[in-house]
Amino acid sequence: MFRALVITIAAALSLHGSELFKPIVQEFEIKQAPVVANEEFVRVRDYIPDIAVDLKYATADNFTGQVIYDFNDAYLRYGTVMKLKGAQDELAAKGLGLKIWDAFRPVEAQRRLWEVCPNPTYVANPNNGITSHSRGDTVDITLVALDGSYVRMPTEFDDFSTAADRDFSDIVQEAADNARLLEDVMTRHGFTGYRGEWWDFSDTTMYGGDVTFIPPKTQ
Repeated sequence: MFRALVITIAAALSLHGSELFKPIVQEFEIKQAPVVANEEFVRVRDYIPDIAVDLKYATADNFTGQVIYDFNDAYLRYGTVMKLKGAQDELAAKGLGLKIWDAFRPVEAQRRLWEVCPNPTYVANPNNGITSHSRGDTVDITLVALDGSYVRMPTEFDDFSTAADRDFSDIVQEAADNARLLEDVMTRHGFTGYRGEWWDFSDTTMYGGDVTFIPPKTQ
């Protein structure tokens, strides 16, 4: 009963804009989010409330200039989200956090990207099977400050140039250091980076393809 009262009070204060009780509310939100099988799809912010989400393919702010899918929340496999949470927690201790640019991507969305850019260096060919984004175990991310403000990285999202690869020799030192930090943290928490895109990370645990999951549409 006491625990329920604390949750109710903390939630009420949060609704009234109290920053003091925000960490308490977030802690209970994480505890209340269900523990499910690693292969289940879940909403990332149900388990990592402080992660930033800016899905580029939910808007026209991407290399296609088109809206590619009709939802604006990030979804991944539960096992992948738990690894991502570890990375977010480690970065928070350094005054940084993660912003998601793309996560689960429906097969149809992958087909649309391939139609616009049929270059396997930058877009996986959906005709070769279920891609890692469509499996829900790959995420495109960048670093931000804890308040969501800008952190210098090698390029913007979907920059199809050599500056976006993991060589880091042709960019300014600050951006290279930040990209290496991101890569080191993600690697420690069970991800591997794609050599051609500094923002692309896949779970070292590969999940089976799922073409039936459909995220809720943006309201």
